[in-house]
Formats: sequence, structure tokens, C-alpha cells
Amino acid sequence: MPLEVFAAVDRRTPGFVAWQEPQWFFHCGDGAAFLGLVGATELVACPQALEMLRREANDWGWQSNQVEHFLGSLDKDGEVTAYLFRCRICATHLAYSDFT
Repeated sequence: MPLEVFAAVDRRTPGFVAWQEPQWFFHCGDGAAFLGLVGATELVACPQALEMLRREANDWGWQSNQVEHFLGSLDKDGEVTAYLFRCRICATHLAYSDFT
């Protein structure tokens, strides 16, 4: 990632509140655009982001039924939520989950 891109995101991009430590995505050599909090309902329209969340939960060592239950419980206004981004270059949706 070019240092100037990282610096622009770090210094000139409004942050957001997260349950844990906020993360910011970079894709195609640029900072992704933060779209907001999303839940299972909103993620239906973003299959790339949903798959990214599925891989994230699989990495925790959960069984597939636990992963699917977790993904179904995501709520943009709840304690188990996801943060949605979109690549400014290729429009790929990216996401990570967070919970208390």
C-alpha cells in the first residue's frame, strides 16, 4: 500500500465507532469507502462481503452451522454487526464483523 494512501485515510477520513478496534480496508491500491453498519438483511445484496465474513468466521474454527447461524444473526443495529466497505476502484464489497 502506498504510504500516501495510508496517510490520507489515517489523517483525512472520518472514523467510525466499533465494538472493538475499528479496521479500515484497502483494495486495488486505494482506501476503500466505508458504507456503514450492515446486518444479514443488507448483506444479501453484497455476496462478496458475505463470503468474506464467512471466511472470517471459519478462521475462528467454528463449525459450518455455527458460522451460518452467526451470519444470520448479524444486525446493523445490534450487538453483532458487520462493517461494510466498497473498493473505490473495482466496486468490490468488503466487510468484517464485530460484537461485544
